[in-house]
Amino acid sequence: MKAINFYFDFLSPFSYFAWHNMQTLAKELNLEVHYKPVALGPLLNHWQIKGPGEITPKREFLLKQCLRYAAKLGLPFTTPKTHPFNSLYALRLSLRGVAGQDQARVIEALWKAGWQTRIDMGEPDELLNALREAGLPADELYEKSFTKEAKVELKANINEAISFGAFGVPSFVVGDELFWGNDALEDIRDYVQGQDPLDREKFASLLAETPRAAAQAL
Repeated sequence: MKAINFYFDFLSPFSYFAWHNMQTLAKELNLEVHYKPVALGPLLNHWQIKGPGEITPKREFLLKQCLRYAAKLGLPFTTPKTHPFNSLYALRLSLRGVAGQDQARVIEALWKAGWQTRIDMGEPDELLNALREAGLPADELYEKSFTKEAKVELKANINEAISFGAFGVPSFVVGDELFWGNDALEDIRDYVQGQDPLDREKFASLLAETPRAAAQAL
């Protein structure tokens, strides 16, 4: 069974779509999914990238794109009550070291609560209510989410994602190969099935022989 790392932040609607679509892909390809919550901010800061919400036209365009995509998919979609929000509470609750065998259920409950029923995902009380409604031990999970081990695990996930070159979410890693975005799932399917159309020699050649404009300007 091949393993895939799935790096996500509850801030990202495209991570929500990818989470939904990953269920089908994992079954189809017999993939073991390693859920890796990460905070988007440190990824963007590391590569000095602005977040989508910081560029007004992009924010508006992406919301339209999300509504169109969800409608085509027949998937319930709204936005959390506030956005952006502090996602650290949700991220820590969904860590493997916190949720254990219930990790997939915790992640499902939080995605649905935020992006289907519009709770405030930055408010711990609303997160805990969502977990209780899903039949999960909310208070126990909340207590564990504040341990030193939880904070260390989240930081390790972020550093691991950066080490693979992840610059946003959702990101996926199969072996050492990085994929980014919900629309990369078709590429993941090809890669796992040994049908990757990427010409690696051409890629290396173009990368080496095509100068960057910014570098030329220095």
